[in-house]
Amino acid sequence: MTAKTVLLNWLQSTAQSSDPWFYSYDLEQQVPTYGRLKHNKVHTASTYARAFRTLRSENTDLLDALGLRLIEIKHNESRAKGWKIEITSK
Repeated sequence: MTAKTVLLNWLQSTAQSSDPWFYSYDLEQQVPTYGRLKHNKVHTASTYARAFRTLRSENTDLLDALGLRLIEIKHNESRAKGWKIEITSK
């Protein structure tokens, strides 16, 4: 299972949660743990961050196919980037 696959599974799971948003620091903390516990896959936080950047820039069709859309949001008091995950119809 690739880092991108684990990341997509995490995005789908997060989209269905009561808090469908995250910040860059959440991604780096939560996804490695999710991958290790849920999929028995170990990748570094940097690997997931690179996969996320690639996903945002090159694979928007993949997100559309999964019925997901990422909307950038601003953190109140920080320069950290954040995203809200919207579930769209497939």
